[in-house]
Amino acid sequence: MRNTGRTGALALAAAMAFTVAASAQPSSAVEFVVLAWGTDSGVRTPTQVVIRDAGAWRALWTRHAGAQGIPPAVDFDREMVIAIFAGIQPMATRLAISRIVREPDRLVVYYMLREMRPLPQPEEVPTARPFVMVRVARSPLRVDFVVLRTPPIVGP
Repeated sequence: MRNTGRTGALALAAAMAFTVAASAQPSSAVEFVVLAWGTDSGVRTPTQVVIRDAGAWRALWTRHAGAQGIPPAVDFDREMVIAIFAGIQPMATRLAISRIVREPDRLVVYYMLREMRPLPQPEEVPTARPFVMVRVARSPLRVDFVVLRTPPIVGP
């Protein structure tokens, strides 16, 4: 497939718009560590949550993994947890945090929800409950979530 001039121009315009927006307000990338990621969570509804204490972390983990699950260790004096649950989705849906950015008055979590659509089949499409949980440096700032939707990918 050949890149056309129009596609290149659109990509350049988008990159320039992102650069201008990024330079208008100082921000910095926030490092994060993935604690858990997958497609089988007990959390059945779309949920974005910020956890800043051990009690809330245990409660969320129990809701996610059941009573037998032990949550990964987090030092809540220095860290907090950001978790995203996609709810019930088609089995081929994936969820991932793209980046976390610190702005002057908030943290912004950019995440992707991508559906890989199977070709039409007579049987029912199985479901999943995608999730991702990360650990970041503790912050008193408000946390906002921005979903970066990508077009579905059709495949076998």
